[in-house]
Parts: sequence; C-alpha cells; structure tokens
Amino acid sequence: MSDSPVFPDLPSPLRRRLLRAALLAPAVGALAALPGCSIPTQVDGTFLQPWRSHLDWTMADWQRSVQLAQRLGCKQLVLQWAGIHGAPEGDWQLPDASLRMVFTAAGEAGMTVRMGLPFEQSWWKAIGGDDATLQAFFADSLGRAQQWLAQAPWARLQAFGGWYVPYEIEQYHWADAARVQGLAQWLHGLQQAAHAQGGDCAISTYFSRLETTGRLETVWATVLDRVPLRPMVQDGVGVAGAGNVQQLKPLLAMLTQRGVAFDAIVELFRELPGENSDGTQFKGETADATRIERQLAWAADSGAEHVLVYALDPWLSQDTPQAKALRRHWGL
Repeated sequence: MSDSPVFPDLPSPLRRRLLRAALLAPAVGALAALPGCSIPTQVDGTFLQPWRSHLDWTMADWQRSVQLAQRLGCKQLVLQWAGIHGAPEGDWQLPDASLRMVFTAAGEAGMTVRMGLPFEQSWWKAIGGDDATLQAFFADSLGRAQQWLAQAPWARLQAFGGWYVPYEIEQYHWADAARVQGLAQWLHGLQQAAHAQGGDCAISTYFSRLETTGRLETVWATVLDRVPLRPMVQDGVGVAGAGNVQQLKPLLAMLTQRGVAFDAIVELFRELPGENSDGTQFKGETADATRIERQLAWAADSGAEHVLVYALDPWLSQDTPQAKALRRHWGL
C-alpha cells in the first residue's frame, strides 16, 4: 500500500487519503438487482474505514453500508479503526453510540464485525525513523492500546468477530533482524491485550516494491514464531499493478506450510496518474470488472480462508461512472 517519499509505493497514509477523497463523492442509495448479471462467487467481507465524517452517521447510514455488503454475500465487516490518535486535525474516536450502531446494523444483516483498534498517526514517522524513535512509538502506542482495550466492551456483543490491528506489515522497513524482533514484541503485547478481552487478532500485510534486503516471508516467520496473528494479505494491485500478486507467492507458501489461517484482500480501486509520487496527491477510481475478477480468482486460489474486498464503501457505493459499471456487472 505505501512506502517512501520518492516512490509511488510509499509510507504515507496513501489508502487513507484516497478513501477520504472518495468519500466526498455522493454514495448511492438503494441498489436494486439487475437481470443478466451475477455477483462474485466469493466475497466474504469488506473493510470500512471511518473518518470524522462518520461521526455524523445515523443508523440508516450504517445500515445502508452494511446492506450493500450483505447483497454481495459478505459475512464480515472489518472496521479499520475506532479512531485516530495524533491526526493533524486532532485526536478523534467514534463514540460508543456510533460503534453500537455498527454492531447492530451488522447483526441485523447476519454479519460479524472485526473491530479495529485506534490508529496511531505517528506510525509512519516511527517506521521510517531511527531505532530510538521506533522503540518510543512501540512503548507509547502499546500503552494506549492496552488502556483502550481494557475498557472496550465490544467482544461481549453477539456480532463481534475479532480484533484488527490497523497497520500494514511490509518488508521494506523491516530488513533489520533486530527491528523485526521489536516489531514482534510489540505485536505480542497488542495481541495479548486483545486476547484478554476475547477474540483473535488480525493485521494486514503487503509486498513493498521498494528495493530492500528484507523478505516478507522472513518478517512473518519471525513474527509468527512469537505471536499467533491472523495475516490479511493485500493483493496490492490497486497501486502496484497486477504483477504484484506474483511477489506474494513465497509468503503464501510459508503460511500454507505452517498451517496458518489467513485472509486475502482484493483491492477494488486503481491509481490514476498524478503530478507527484509522494502520495499527497493520490488520485484513484474504481477498477474495471475484468481486472477485479482476475484478482478474485487469484484470491480464491491463494489458500485464503476468506476473501475480502477493499472496499465496497466507497469504491462500489459511490456515484461515479466506474462504480456504476461495477454495480451493473455484479447485478446491483
């Protein structure tokens, strides 16, 4: 998803920015089924990435988003984060009332919610910084996450489907073995705090195109030796192109050999040419159905237990020609 300030694959909040921009487009209302089209054979879940604008969502808004996922056969909603700590505009979190609406809407639709922890905006600076900066981030963010989890009631709700650690692990920033050990220790602390409340813990991963001596499967082998996490493997096609899935073969083979349950994430967007490559002016649009169908076929053959898409809202729900074309293709 992201990596360095001078490459298209950079460590900026790329996906977060592109989704924030996309959410400004009007979303469609009720979606009726069309004859002669068919939904994908396997879409088990989708992500939903909250922003400040979601603070104003009503029950009807959450139901609209969840019902779109339900029409595609989704059984799981991954709420990417509960809020953001250190955001430029200030810290914010979805209030308990909003989160209860999410769980209620999902439960009504027969779906579970994988609950994302609050996201730490300083993650990007920390992973690109020196060891002292990284260790300070690990300590501070773990303390805040432990405090939040200790008061979180969500695992007691019927629609609860586990926890989500709202970061992505790649190989570029983790070529150094000592840094990987620190990463594993931090993830172990997060997983233990989450497990104490009930439920498993998942985190996303992707292949970075930046040249490095690090290997994604090596990073994950070290992490999994220490922490029982559920990897969610992004196909990376939205920015890196279709060939990115070939780079994931060693990771998938390692996970299969270890018998580790994992999920595959299919990206529904494509990057458009921009004036710069630092992610600050990212432009994207809904990808065409043919490309997405190839990604779904890869995901189905990957050995993943579940196939999720990133993300129905906004890339399927918004009122753009590309999103409309995908809805027509899927009979929505």
